[in-house]
This record gives sequence, C-alpha cells and structure tokens, in this order.
Amino acid sequence: GVVLGRGQIWLRVPSSIKVLFTGDLPKWVGGKDLILMVLRDLGVSGASYKALEFGGHVVESLSMDDRFTMANMAVEAGAKNGIFEPDETTLEYVRNRGKKEPICYKSDHDAMYEGKIEINVTDSEPQVALPHSPDKVVPLSQVKDVRVDQVFIGSCTNGRFSDLSTAAAVLRGHRVAKGTRLIVIPGSPNIYRSALEQGILHDFISAGAVIGPPCCGPCLGGHMGILAEGEVAASTSNRNFKGRMGHPGSKVYLVNPAVAAASAVLGRIASPEEL
Repeated sequence: GVVLGRGQIWLRVPSSIKVLFTGDLPKWVGGKDLILMVLRDLGVSGASYKALEFGGHVVESLSMDDRFTMANMAVEAGAKNGIFEPDETTLEYVRNRGKKEPICYKSDHDAMYEGKIEINVTDSEPQVALPHSPDKVVPLSQVKDVRVDQVFIGSCTNGRFSDLSTAAAVLRGHRVAKGTRLIVIPGSPNIYRSALEQGILHDFISAGAVIGPPCCGPCLGGHMGILAEGEVAASTSNRNFKGRMGHPGSKVYLVNPAVAAASAVLGRIASPEEL
C-alpha cells in the first residue's frame, strides 16, 4: 500500500546476467521453453538478487506474450527481474495501451555483466520441468510414459491469448483422454472475452475442457483443480514444488501450452507432433 501510495520502494540495485539466445527457433518451442532452458543452466538460485537481461537474435523475433512469460519466470532463478531491450515490438505494444510516448532505456554499449550465458536453440525441442523443481529441466523426448490425471492451461505465466490460441489449435478435432481432466483459465477478463469472441473457448469446450474464470486457479494449490495424493499434472504454470498444486504426494510437470494440449488428448505427457 505504501509503494502504491508514494510511488517509491527501497531496492538494492542488482548486478546483471546477460542471456543471449542464438540460432533459429524450432516449431513448438517458445518463451516458456527458453526460460526453462535458462533455469536448467542457472538453477533456482543462480540469479539470486540479480537482473536477467535477455537478448540475441531469437529474442528479437519473440512476441510480447513470449517475453512476458520469460520475464515472469525470471524469479524462478532467484532474479529480481527479467528485462528485454525495448524494440519496435515493445513500442507497438505500449503505444496501443498507453497515452504517453514511452521513454526507452537500454544498457550501455560497454556495460559490465556479472556473467554471460549463450544458448543456441536451433536443435532444441519443447522443455519439461520434472517434479519437484522448475530447474529439473529435460527435453520433451526424454519424458517417457508419464500418465497425467490433470492438465492445467493458464496462470500468470501462460494464460495469455496466444497461449490459449496455440493450445486450442492443437486440441481442435480431438477430445480430452478418458481419465484426464483439462482445466483452462484465461489470464484476464479481456483475454477471456477475446477467446470467447474468436471461438477459442468453443474449441476447448468441444474437446471436453472445463473453463474457469480469470484467477490463479490450481496454480497456488488453493482451489479449482487441487491434486489428490498420487495424482500427476502437466501444467503451464510457473513452479512445481512439492505440494504446490495440492497434496504433497502429487506431482507437477511444467510444460508449454502446445505440449499441455497434446498431453490432455493423449492422457500422458506428449508432443503436439504426435497428433
């Protein structure tokens, strides 16, 4: 309340780690997978009280939704924030939502970084974070025969319109597997409205999904999809610590929206390519 009222907050200025993504982004690989790769390399405390600055050719081609997902999950590495150098994609997004001309800040050309990481994504594939930590990350092809009781598409990490659109496109013409429940929660009322108007919610309902109102849902382990003992979930949320989505005896695998949709159809963690 004090921060909102006074517009001020006390923070120690963090040092920065530069993360460069190079190569060409493969199909089905997006912002969620890129930040999971970072977590794989840094761990959940590798960027504690630091800023993660994302850059490189790959980042320039990302949508704002993908960038938001990455900035959102920077905290999973312990970072104070995840930042991107503003470009035309950023400016177009801001100008369509604000009344003032934005002021852009960029790192100095001779800026000093505490560390630098380079990740080539050309031969990458969708990533999966295994229970019970967001940094236990492996390529999707290494996850074999993991049956899922529940799939959750939503949360502040992957509940945006493009996330829902991607998942709906994978689901279209298919049905959720018997014994698996699919819960979809749009990230905001505006996203909910857009998904409704463009028929995306219809695709989810036709596939057998349950649509919830914009909220955290099962992500915080509070309501609307709590896992029972022994149950397994594939989730587009941001963390999968023990008991995060319900019983301490449950398991949560973190995936991107396309993988989540395919997993709901096949009843196990699966690639969209299988459909």
